[in-house]
Amino acid sequence: MPVLVGLAALLLLLWVAKRSRQSGMLDASRQYAGGVLALVVAFVLLLRGDLGLSVGLGLFGICLLAEVLPWPLNLLAGYLDRGNAGWREHAQGDANSAGWRPASGKMTEQEAYQILGIAPGASLDEITRAHRSLMKKLHPDQGGTTYLAARINEAKDVLLRRHR
Repeated sequence: MPVLVGLAALLLLLWVAKRSRQSGMLDASRQYAGGVLALVVAFVLLLRGDLGLSVGLGLFGICLLAEVLPWPLNLLAGYLDRGNAGWREHAQGDANSAGWRPASGKMTEQEAYQILGIAPGASLDEITRAHRSLMKKLHPDQGGTTYLAARINEAKDVLLRRHR
């Protein structure tokens, strides 16, 4: 019976979260914070012996985090797919023998176009639009990382230098 109560609570919380996202009340940072909070409370409930609510709240927290965290990882994986097609197969093995090479430090125009997801020769407006779109999704205040935001800004700067 306690597990059924927990599952009912999970369904109710997921419904409320979906409605909040649709209305714009739940951005990525709030969703991340809610997921972490739900997991902490679930752990405390588990320690107190309340298995039903703990399971429901824990699954809710995992569901919230699973929706927020893939953005930066998907962007990085896409970037690596374009630059090194075989990186996934060699990720488990020795990186040096797989042909992986570290970044040279200075971003090339080709890398900048790949990061922003635009075609070479894009206009100033297209560069600005792609940068703004990515930053809305991957800014640290929206659940992204400072590293990804810095790479996106660097890509924009590299391409804007070409237009000066």
